[in-house]
Amino acid sequence: MHKTLRAKQAEQFLEQKAKLHDYRIESMGFDASSRKYFRVYDESGKTKILVDDEGCNNRPKEFIELSKFLNGHGIRAPKVLAKCLRKGFMLVEDFGNTDFVRVADGKNDKELLRKAVDILVKLHKVRERPKCVAAMDKKVIRDNFALFSDWYVPACLGRQLTPEQRKEFFEITDELTAEALRLPETLVLWDYHVNNVMYPQDSKEAALIDFQDALWGPGLYDLASLIEDERRDVPQEITDELKEYYFEQMGNLPREDFDKAYDCMALLRHMRVLGRFTTLITVKHRDGYGKYVPHGLELLKRSLENPRFAKLKKWIEKNFGESYWGIPQDKNITKGFVLAAGRGTRMRHLTQTKAKPMVEVAGRRLIDYGLDIFKNAGVLDAVVNVCYKKEGIIRHLKTVKGFNFKISEEKEALETGGGIKKALKFFEGRPFAVVNSDNILIDDGYKPVLRQMFDVWNDEKHDILLLLKNIADIKGDKPRHGDYKVVGDRILRNKEKVSGEGFDYCYVGIAIIHPRIFDNSPKGKFSLVELFDKAETNNRLGFAFSDRRQFLVGSPEAVEETQKILTLEK
Repeated sequence: MHKTLRAKQAEQFLEQKAKLHDYRIESMGFDASSRKYFRVYDESGKTKILVDDEGCNNRPKEFIELSKFLNGHGIRAPKVLAKCLRKGFMLVEDFGNTDFVRVADGKNDKELLRKAVDILVKLHKVRERPKCVAAMDKKVIRDNFALFSDWYVPACLGRQLTPEQRKEFFEITDELTAEALRLPETLVLWDYHVNNVMYPQDSKEAALIDFQDALWGPGLYDLASLIEDERRDVPQEITDELKEYYFEQMGNLPREDFDKAYDCMALLRHMRVLGRFTTLITVKHRDGYGKYVPHGLELLKRSLENPRFAKLKKWIEKNFGESYWGIPQDKNITKGFVLAAGRGTRMRHLTQTKAKPMVEVAGRRLIDYGLDIFKNAGVLDAVVNVCYKKEGIIRHLKTVKGFNFKISEEKEALETGGGIKKALKFFEGRPFAVVNSDNILIDDGYKPVLRQMFDVWNDEKHDILLLLKNIADIKGDKPRHGDYKVVGDRILRNKEKVSGEGFDYCYVGIAIIHPRIFDNSPKGKFSLVELFDKAETNNRLGFAFSDRRQFLVGSPEAVEETQKILTLEK
């Protein structure tokens, strides 16, 4: 551990809270979350695990409560030896390098898995619900099916599902969920797979780790997670045998209800994990999870052969055929540009003493709404160009947490195209996102709108991708005409500014741009529209549709209207 501030805080924790003085530390890496792990050796050579959860983003309080609960019911889990939640540290019991993956040798797999099933049998016979555990209800189950429909599918399909497609998907899965909720509710560990099952050398029984996200609901989700694991290929005959072993050990479960619930939970598991791997690959940039996707797809395909899922299989064949199935790709769009240099003359008196991005609407600066788009999508490195009344913008950005800002100052406003070109080196030849700081998009849908655009973006196909909204659904400064119309898989700009004639869509100031489109572009001032036209001519202009509420705020009247609407919603 390097002697960074965080390393010094860890040393302080170990010495003051854990009372360790003669020790050494070695890194154990991290997991799918943001936690880091370190093995701590004391003076006698005994080991403990230091959990570094800076910011306490991974539910350490729940871990502590559930550790006591599990051990109290005879289920071995790491005991917490010392803690400082204010700084995000825990010191916990070490079970050694004894997880299933390290202990299994190909001959003892079934025996080890049976011990892991024994944990579930013991746990699922406990009817006491820990206070910290939330319900795995219909909403939770639906939200996790949505990881498949809203993350995995679009990443492979290259577009979001239509509202009609989504509605039909959830109608089918909701019907299946109702059947799965008939069994008595139990503790659901939620992340119970072979990497989280331990076999301590001092015990004949298995132990478990990583349980802080536990829920209260259909416990068969854990059984499916264990014996139909995307990370390891368990032979079908062993899966069937262990499923039957669990059923016999539980004793009093109705056979039909058990089978229906298990099948649904296995389906949920496979769809959820495919979606979860997608977020890890595309949001966390952890490409290593891609190696598990092919096996996850095989398990999903196996589940869909179940006659109970005939409707769902038909839906998938119609809307997401196997030719689209694959490993999600990280689009590597991690930087953005905020257009904030304009004067905003149409704002009249509102911009006499401040820049347009600093105008307040419903208690927030206009620029803050644009930054929401970046923050929601995890784009935290951003250039902001400034010119008119730039001091106010620069001061404000210093108060905005979580971003790494670069300021591009312009002596004279270079317009949208020239402003970005001036800062182009910041993007290192990679595509980047752009937001205008005067359009308000309320990004409160099921998936960040910029992430939806990432799904559509194709580096080989697009130079620019625009976010469009039907002009009939825009509030504030209502457009007199649309900017674009859709013709097949292309969009055409309304260069004559006519009303009607299919020009129904307005560009709402959010785009993805590849730096190559600036090749041979003008020097000095020029508009991005010139590059939009260039991409359109070369058939390299892409588009995505917004399903969010949109306000065009370019005048005092639009500010007043938007203010009333957003204030009433608070």
